[in-house]
Amino acid sequence: MPIRPPSPPRPLRVLSVAILGAIGATAQAAEDFQVRYNLAGSLGGEIFAPADLQGLTGGIALTRVDIRKVTGNDGEPLTQTLAGGTLPLPAPTPAALYPTYGAATGRIDARGSLLQWNLGLAWLSQARYGGGRLALAVNLPYATKKQGFAADAQTPALNWNPAVPTATQSAVQARFDTQFQSTVAALAAAEGGRVSGLGDLELHAGWRHADAQLRVLAGASLVLPTGKYDAASGPDIGFGNFYTLRPVAQLVYLPRPDIALAGRVTVGLNTRNRDNDLRSGNWASLEVAAGTMTRLGPVGVHVLQAQQFQDDSGNRWGTSRYRSTNAGLFFTTRIPVVDLVLTLQHMATLQSRNAKHGTYSQVRLTKTF
Repeated sequence: MPIRPPSPPRPLRVLSVAILGAIGATAQAAEDFQVRYNLAGSLGGEIFAPADLQGLTGGIALTRVDIRKVTGNDGEPLTQTLAGGTLPLPAPTPAALYPTYGAATGRIDARGSLLQWNLGLAWLSQARYGGGRLALAVNLPYATKKQGFAADAQTPALNWNPAVPTATQSAVQARFDTQFQSTVAALAAAEGGRVSGLGDLELHAGWRHADAQLRVLAGASLVLPTGKYDAASGPDIGFGNFYTLRPVAQLVYLPRPDIALAGRVTVGLNTRNRDNDLRSGNWASLEVAAGTMTRLGPVGVHVLQAQQFQDDSGNRWGTSRYRSTNAGLFFTTRIPVVDLVLTLQHMATLQSRNAKHGTYSQVRLTKTF
């Protein structure tokens, strides 16, 4: 992903290229350290949905995401090694007098927020096929995203040939330090910004069987790259110029009418991003929920884990597989005057690897016609 820093003095351009290769890779791990899945949770009070549900249901959701950090392989804030090298000096200085410098470790501090609206429409057939109803759905998001990056790395010391005068060594080291720090700051700042636009469109087809105690859903979603996306630096609304097929299976069991236990398994199968030739590794998620029916409506807890089971292809970070574990609460109630169903959900990241780490809150309103 090309990021063009301010042009440095000629002897220091090699340094800029080295830092560029390290920090510029931050947006290429598992497509910006995220996967195409709703980490606010897909299991809410709807696990108590009536067995005879059919017809058209429309909904709107507002999701707030606050990212506190991006984690690396160890679960700690992301770091990256900046390779050492040789610093060319102006002609006619012979190459034997060029100083070398060792590797440095950069710590990347990433923060951001996302405010996203989702408009959804779902249809369940009246007729039954194999004991269940056919389901079709479409989901279109619109979002505003803000993100900021800062990088902190100690300037490596230059290793000199003793034949170079001490005064020259000090002067070049001072310039090297200034350019190193300004280049790191400029490259990190280039990844920040604010953007608004449409997100990636989701199309879903499935089959739902429901009786008094058991609700089964099986199907698949196709995510299209309709979102606002640019392979250059900065935030994006879309995940990238690639497609994701998401087979899903969901099971809800009601041991009694006021208790529900649910599980949902989703697999994400990605094509290659045509803009940067990165193929984000395939992933899977497991979500479980338990709820009880109160006088006001269902309330419960849910836990979600999503992780890659395949390495990225073309990722400068190497085998940095995404993993995120989240837990939270949900509450659903019916608004009788307008006959709307209101759902509140909140999730917080407990552990993560090579992923964005934060909180996810969602408000949903749905109505069946």
